[in-house]
Amino acid sequence: MPPTLPSTSISGAFIARLGAWLQLAQFIGFAGTVKGIMKAFEAMSSSTPSEDPGRLRMAIGEVLKSAFTGICISLIGILLILISIVVCRYRAVWLFWFLCIYGGLMTPTYFFPFGLFFLIYGLLKKDEFLRPSASAIAA
Repeated sequence: MPPTLPSTSISGAFIARLGAWLQLAQFIGFAGTVKGIMKAFEAMSSSTPSEDPGRLRMAIGEVLKSAFTGICISLIGILLILISIVVCRYRAVWLFWFLCIYGGLMTPTYFFPFGLFFLIYGLLKKDEFLRPSASAIAA
């Protein structure tokens, strides 16, 4: 039986693109974290020592919520990308470059295992990602 080309299903493409866009949640969460830290320092400088703990606690709570939300949404995006490349076997040139570049950027962070997987998977399956699809050959 001759080898078949990997699937380039529409659902795999949608899942991969959605997962890639959800990676922006980390940056939105980071922006919320910076804003919250600025509020915390403002609360420390503008209040009396007796009011500090309550205002500071609220500001730090906002920082933690925004960071946690960004990380969770980004993790959902990572799982969607994993589903698109492993289950749906979606292959595209943009996805190869995304896996390599974003995987490399994720390796020094708390998403190290996913970054390493993306990097290794992309490089091992390079030919599948960069090979023209059957529809491009027929055209």
